[in-house]
Amino acid sequence: MTRSICVWLACAGVAMAEVHPRLLFPAAMEGEVKQRIANDPLAKELQEYVVERAEKVLKERTCEYRIPDGKRLLSESRAALHHVLYCGWAWRTTGDVRFKERAIRELDAACALKDWNPSHFLDTAEMATAVAIGYDWLYPSLSDEQKKRYKDALLEKALKVVGEQHAKTGWWVKASNNWSQVCGTGMALAAEVVKERDPGLCEPLVEHGKKMIESCERFYEPDGAYPEGPAYWHYGTNYEVLLLAQLGKGIEVPDVLRGSGDFMRHVTGPSRVSFNYADGHPNAEVPSPAQSWIATHFKDAGQAAHVRSMLERSLKEGTGSGATGDLRFFPLHLLWLPEAQDAGGAISKIAKFGGEQSFAFFRSGWDADASWLAIKGGTGAASHGHLDAGSFVYEAGGVRWFHDLGSDDYNMPGYFGKQRWDYLRLNNFSHNTLVIDGKLQVAPGEGCPVRWVEPFGKDQAEAGIDLGTAYAGQAKEVRRAVVFDFTLGVSVKDTIVKPTGPVRWAVVTKAKPTFEGTRVVLEEKGKRLVMERRDQAGGSWEEYSLKPKTEREEQNEGFHLIGFTVPVAEEVKLEVGWKVE
Repeated sequence: MTRSICVWLACAGVAMAEVHPRLLFPAAMEGEVKQRIANDPLAKELQEYVVERAEKVLKERTCEYRIPDGKRLLSESRAALHHVLYCGWAWRTTGDVRFKERAIRELDAACALKDWNPSHFLDTAEMATAVAIGYDWLYPSLSDEQKKRYKDALLEKALKVVGEQHAKTGWWVKASNNWSQVCGTGMALAAEVVKERDPGLCEPLVEHGKKMIESCERFYEPDGAYPEGPAYWHYGTNYEVLLLAQLGKGIEVPDVLRGSGDFMRHVTGPSRVSFNYADGHPNAEVPSPAQSWIATHFKDAGQAAHVRSMLERSLKEGTGSGATGDLRFFPLHLLWLPEAQDAGGAISKIAKFGGEQSFAFFRSGWDADASWLAIKGGTGAASHGHLDAGSFVYEAGGVRWFHDLGSDDYNMPGYFGKQRWDYLRLNNFSHNTLVIDGKLQVAPGEGCPVRWVEPFGKDQAEAGIDLGTAYAGQAKEVRRAVVFDFTLGVSVKDTIVKPTGPVRWAVVTKAKPTFEGTRVVLEEKGKRLVMERRDQAGGSWEEYSLKPKTEREEQNEGFHLIGFTVPVAEEVKLEVGWKVE
């Protein structure tokens, strides 16, 4: 088409069709990606993993209209996205027609569903993302009938559903949690690929998604911690990065995302298991493409080295079906994989993060056997929050000694409502923190802050947390301090001023305890950890029950809750130290 004809069409108001594929992986990038796979040994391994997984998808069923809990189609939407991304990627990088045909079967199945369950709009957003990417990536090989079918589905089952109603009145349109990132991006990507068909509907949705993503910057403020936990970091941030990468120069990338990449490095223990606060599961971390994108975008050598190292470990040790990383997005690492480079000196072993959920992290090194302590302040009022202010997890010698039990069944009555704190896994009776006068922690609007994190001497660092607002009405002051010695172990010091009743100190462990006076000996995997009371506040070591009130809750078998209860006093000072021998 000549330039003069193009100008005439534009002046006449005729929408100009754009080239497909245009979502994330345009045709112009194919040569660059194939060169990366050929020249970078890690990229080659990642490609082999993706193609191997795509081979398995060839034999798996397509998505169906299954809502097993009566509320969510989400597992089917995620399966569709997984199948489309792996097979779409494998077809574009190998040319094997089997993968294209399998991706088309997935698209046909998704578009044949009666709806994408808009009552739980996450389901719609993820299914729309799957169909949008599949339609776009396969576009050059699709028939006119297939193109029409997929565009019709995107418009009728997603974009017209969201339209004026959800874009203005859906509760998730105000940046409050991961739903905003997922729904805003899903609709924007779907609108982007069919915008020529209905620009009046689609263009405002692209702009709306952009504004929503920009407003989600506050989730990471002030320095990168994510209130909803590492699992939801992967979920929300992967979607955020999809839109940031798609819009390119059309949207400003907030600097705080660089800090959030650092946060994900520190929140992951030497075992690859993260500090699974909030509604998280203690599964092996697999870096998500968002981490690759952040490291590459900010040209951060330290993050690049961490992401590459963790990917190498994941491929060697296994990604695992329960990994917290968003494995459905895994092929996108090959678009954004940071180059191998010198990290530029030693990476900090201590870190502090503020915000709604605040943290301190300490580790003796970055090897798999290093000791590592992660402790939080924060509040149960955060999205997916637990009553866990002051709680911590600890690893040393390849063993996680002190655990966060994680989430429970979302479908239990009032799980996200008035009954939330009735469930044992969600309250302070099952976390590595204090219980005062037998009462629940308070969930303050502003989280308990980590006041300081300071190194001192050659091999020690400490942090202090003000827990007063979490125990409002139960004590005048509550403070927790931790001292981390790189060789000698950890000491936790608590000060409770004018408590209204007895104070219980406790930790959750998988190791069976042996009580020896002021000491407790824990043994696991051939390793031995010794805990010792260093205060004179009274009470003796004992084991408390982790059995919840209802049978529907997780029964916490295999875990032990050990601690002690001290009598009420004007001021209670507690100190517990431990080390691995």
